[in-house]
Amino acid sequence: MAAVWSCEPALDVGAWKCAAAPLFIPPDGSPEPPGRDTTVTPTWRTSFEDGFCGYAEVRGFCYSAPGASYRIVDAPARTGRKAAAFTITTDTSVEGEQTRCVREGALPKEAYYTASFYIPSGTTSEGNWNLMHFQTATATFPLRGSWDVSIASSADGKLLPWLRDYVGGSMSRPVEDHELPTDEWFTLSLWLRRESTETGAAALYLNGELIDERNDIVTDSNSTWGQWYVGNLAENLNPPTSTIYVDDVSIHETLDVSP
Repeated sequence: MAAVWSCEPALDVGAWKCAAAPLFIPPDGSPEPPGRDTTVTPTWRTSFEDGFCGYAEVRGFCYSAPGASYRIVDAPARTGRKAAAFTITTDTSVEGEQTRCVREGALPKEAYYTASFYIPSGTTSEGNWNLMHFQTATATFPLRGSWDVSIASSADGKLLPWLRDYVGGSMSRPVEDHELPTDEWFTLSLWLRRESTETGAAALYLNGELIDERNDIVTDSNSTWGQWYVGNLAENLNPPTSTIYVDDVSIHETLDVSP
């Protein structure tokens, strides 16, 4: 089955410097993404010390809308000497609302999906502001969104974590008793047990602390492959330009938020 993409903007995958870099073609309904047949094992980690090669070596990719960008920076870095910076704008005169890196393939039945983020202070959101996004596909259905780890802004400007379920509909309000810090690193981990019956489960952790949990739910549509996005996507930010820094991205069988 060829992957079906809809309502996607033109994307720029940037300049890769890795021998194993895949050829990613913008989602125009033609060739399938190169990592579709990859088995995603829960033993993977990248800290961007070798640039974006950690994604290229496992047939992942990074992309940006024309007015957005992704790059490697020296600071701030959570571990080592490097981190990734994802810069977007929600200015409606510019197509720059998203830039992210993606692991794709046959996802694990159970795994912790973890990434550390650094968000400068002073930005609020009046719509979806997404840090992690999952898409899955089956033999008969194209790629479609399944889970999000997003940010919501409270009335007083606090940034709140928000676990969003598009498969079984276990939607809930943002986690109001846990605030995402700004101007410092924090780590989010989503544990996901993928099940097409009401035996699935999901749990969201902030710096290793459980902050949201869903049990006995449908978490997957019997997918054959999927994608995990990490980066920066938003609809309506104030001010409109945002840079989010990312470090220590991993897929593991156990929860590990240590540097």
